[in-house]
Formats: sequence, structure tokens, C-alpha cells
Amino acid sequence: MSKIIAVIGATGAQGGSVANEFLKLDGWKVRAITRNASSDKAKALQSQGAEVGATVIFAVTSFFEVLFRVAKGSPNEAAVKEAELAEIIARAASRTSSLEHYIWSTLPSAKAKSNGKLPVPHFDGKAEADEWIKSDLPDLHKKTTYLMVGFYPNNIASIPGLKPVEFPGSRKWIQMLPTPASTMIAVSGDIRVTPGVWTRQIVAKPELTKGKYTSIGPETLSYGRMLAIYGEVTGRQTAFIQISVQDCVKLWGVAGKELADQLAFNECSPRAWESPDYVSKEELEIKDDEWPGLKETLESLKDQL
Repeated sequence: MSKIIAVIGATGAQGGSVANEFLKLDGWKVRAITRNASSDKAKALQSQGAEVGATVIFAVTSFFEVLFRVAKGSPNEAAVKEAELAEIIARAASRTSSLEHYIWSTLPSAKAKSNGKLPVPHFDGKAEADEWIKSDLPDLHKKTTYLMVGFYPNNIASIPGLKPVEFPGSRKWIQMLPTPASTMIAVSGDIRVTPGVWTRQIVAKPELTKGKYTSIGPETLSYGRMLAIYGEVTGRQTAFIQISVQDCVKLWGVAGKELADQLAFNECSPRAWESPDYVSKEELEIKDDEWPGLKETLESLKDQL
């Protein structure tokens, strides 16, 4: 009998990667859970055999969707609402009698790791849900793998505040961020691929991964190095320009403030996605040729750069 993985947010970046990976595996069926079952992405999953409606549940929430759809542009309110949404999902999972494994896509607690000095609502709402699962749903915690996801290299091709732009008259493509070029961050690899690969191996090794953290951050790179790789891929001359938090907010509004908060935390905690007690990529037996790194990802998106 086939097992079923229910993927929440199956038409998004992380969820789509997980759904597509498990659709390729023998002995598995995919139940795709999405806000709009009639969307083109949902129909594409159905055409591959996904059931749109579990032995395994992969859960992810979108801070920015909550920020702009529910919280009316308040990051702190969005963090509260995102944690509440995560709790609703987790409670439903805990009541699923057939559930063997719950995989929750999360992020480090910036508030805790910085002793309250550098809160990041985008991170802290998810991290709060981690602690709630551990304290209020201990039986679910025993079945849960907490999957931390690093910086999406795909965002360099799609997010205006991160995408380099040509500066008139200079023949250079500039990236303007409120952080030094030397700031380091864990990088997830191609987000269309890596969540599926990691989830496959998490599920394959339940005795190792239940009740534990792991992270999708196979590369740790500086923002300056990422821009240099962008230049190598595109053949363009580049320049990294550090701007102030105030100027970032002038340019991008509330999203700019959230980006600035995140980068300030990265400066102080570049290894926040790592811990000695996390299950490593090597322990999961993920091969290096299974995850496209930043350069390979950008090469695949070259027409969008």
C-alpha cells in the first residue's frame, strides 16, 4: 500500500519542490494542499498524479503573504499571525491518526540568539511555533523534524531589493543592501530542488531525524561573493553598494525594514543555521550532485537576471 505525504503550500517554492520529489518516488502518493486548487500550478501537480485534498505532512507558512494579506503591513503582527497559523496546522497534524512524520519548515529565533537585541519577525514567528509544538504538543514533537531553510539564491532573480540593476552610465550592475559585502549567510541551493531532496532523506531516516533539527544550507557565502558569482554567470561588471537602513526603508518600505533586520541578524549570527546537535547533510546521506548550488541555480535562471 502506498504511503501519502500531505504537502501544505504545494504550489509554493518549498512545497512544490517537496511535491515534485515525492511524485518521483515509488510507493508514495502526494496530497497537495493549496489555497487555490484551480491554479495552473495545482493543475500541473494533479496531472502528475497528486491528490488535491497522511502518513507524512510537510508544513510551510509564508510570512510575507501573512504580512500583506492579513497583518496590513505590520511585521510584528504578521509574526503573531504566522505563529497562530503554524499552531493551527500543527494541531490538525497532531489529530491525524495515521501520521508518522511531521516536517515543519522553520527559521532560527533571531530574538533568542541575539538575546532580544535583533528581533526579526520573519524568523521569530516560525521559531515561536517550534517552541509551542515542543511544549503543547509533545507527542507531535516526537514525530517532528524542524527543517531550517537558508537564503534562496532564486531570490536574486526575482526580488527587486536583491536583484542587481544596471547603474546608468557606469556599465556596472549594482546591488544595494544595508549590510557589508562580507556578511555571511547559509544558502539553500536551488529552492525548486533542495527542500524535496532534504525531505526525502528526512523521511528515509526517521530514527535519526524525528525530534531533531536539520538545515538546508549546503553553502555559506558572503553577499559580496554571491554578487561576484552573479557577475561570472552573466558576464557583467558588478559593484556592491552598502546603504543605510533608512535608505533601504525609503526604497522598499516595510519589506525593506524586514530585509534590514534580517541582514543585521546575519552580521552577528552567520552560523545561525548550524548547531552541533543538528542532523547534518552528511548524516542524511545527501550527495553533492543532488543539490544545485548558487552558481548552478543562477545559470538556470540566466534569462531572468
